[in-house]
Amino acid sequence: MRQLRHFGDFVTVPLAIVLFVGLAGAYHLHLVVAGVVAWTLLEYLVHRFAFHHYSSVARRLHQLHHDHPNDPDAERSSLSTPLIASPTGFLLIVTAGLEDGSAIFAGLLLGYLAFIVVHYAVHRWPIEPNSWLYSAKIRHLTHHRFENCNYGVTTSFWDIVFRTNARIIGERIRAGVG
Repeated sequence: MRQLRHFGDFVTVPLAIVLFVGLAGAYHLHLVVAGVVAWTLLEYLVHRFAFHHYSSVARRLHQLHHDHPNDPDAERSSLSTPLIASPTGFLLIVTAGLEDGSAIFAGLLLGYLAFIVVHYAVHRWPIEPNSWLYSAKIRHLTHHRFENCNYGVTTSFWDIVFRTNARIIGERIRAGVG
C-alpha cells in the first residue's frame, strides 16, 4: 500500500494524460500547452499561499514535508490526486466542452506530472552540477532553508514575476544549501 501511495501518480497520471489528449484530439494541442502554463501558475499560487501563508490543513501537512524533506511519508500522497483532479477535470469539461476541457485538463495533468517528477528528483536523486536539474535542486533546497522564496518547483518564472526568487529578494544562496 505504501508503494501505491507514493508512486501511484507516476502510473495513473500519464495514463490519464493519454486518455484526455485522446479525447481532445490533435487539433487541441495548443490548449494542452495552455494547461501546462496554467499549472505552473497554479503550482506557484497554491505552494505560496495555501502551503505557506494561510493556516490550513494543507499548510500543516506541507510543514511535515519541510520538517522531514527526505521522508516519503511526509510528502503528498497519490491517493489524494483523484480527489482533487476529478472535480477539476469535470468542471473543465462541463464549462469548456469535451474536447477543449479535456485538452486543458491534460495540460494541467502534464504540468502536475512534471512537478512530481522534478520534486521527487531534487529530493531523491544524486544530481550533479552539470545536470539540467541542478538549478531546480538548488532553487528548491533554498526554499526549504528560507521558506519565503522559490515557491515554483517546475519553473522559477513566477518567482521572478512576483519577486519571490531568492536572488531578487536578496537572500544569500550558498552552494551547500539544504
